[in-house]
Amino acid sequence: MRHGRVARVALLLALNAAHAPAHSAPPPAALPVPRPFGVAVETGKRTMARGDRVAYDLYIPQAANGLPPPPWPAVVLDHGFARSKVRHANTSRFLAERGVVVLVANLVSLLGGERAQLANVESTRDHVAWLKARSASPGDPLFGLVDPERIALAGYSAGGAVAFEAAASGARVRAVVLLDAVPWERTIGAAKKVAVPRLLSLRSEPSACNSKGSVRKLLANLPFESDDVRIVGGTHCDAEDPTDAACRFFCGGSKDGARVLYRRLLYSFLRDALDAPPVGDVPDSWFEAIRRGVEDGSLVVDRVTPES
Repeated sequence: MRHGRVARVALLLALNAAHAPAHSAPPPAALPVPRPFGVAVETGKRTMARGDRVAYDLYIPQAANGLPPPPWPAVVLDHGFARSKVRHANTSRFLAERGVVVLVANLVSLLGGERAQLANVESTRDHVAWLKARSASPGDPLFGLVDPERIALAGYSAGGAVAFEAAASGARVRAVVLLDAVPWERTIGAAKKVAVPRLLSLRSEPSACNSKGSVRKLLANLPFESDDVRIVGGTHCDAEDPTDAACRFFCGGSKDGARVLYRRLLYSFLRDALDAPPVGDVPDSWFEAIRRGVEDGSLVVDRVTPES
């Protein structure tokens, strides 16, 4: 396997601290962070371009006084192999409570091989276009609620490959998040085609369930720098919330604390990447969140640069 040059973010943090003024002024008092949003969940089915009918859940923040008004950022979240949208219900609600519209839809069974893989990539691109179209359509319940310039893709396990390939094949999004992703060889081949302002790999310890951390090979083939964040002691199931007994049995269990860390880090990254104000109980910026994780030993954070 080829590897990109890796620089430890911990070193960057140390250098940053070394160059800080010796007697800097104290920061201004923090403004109060708004309480979480109420959330409405729209459920339905969509007929995709290849004729597949897919069920979806759309988590929509509810506007209220004192909370950031719409249009809000949005994320399309793809689940993993042999999983379903249900496995990201808690994460989706958590994000929506903090002002992020979330669409999570069932994928066509990946047991269908390359045809299913490509169908899911096409469907993910269409989900992005669908959110934009609905937000621009007077009379639609989603009218004016989604900012078309602040949409991200995220995917867990094989869903990470789907989300990445959707971005590489034309989905116009601001950011991509790979949640303990397991890319296919075709995904790695598409690495040079992706062009997004921000990309994050948030993953667990290498294991059979994440193909021994094979997402690192994908990152090394990108044409730009990316962040690779590993949750120390994390398992493949931790990126789901809720997970289930089957994942725990095959992939080494799951801890509540690690699942909470996954969703908090996902929100912190999306907040920064999509220019969203802080809401709820996660006031940290992305930089502050990873700095805290590096300092307390819960995270290992690498900056992966393109191969020469």
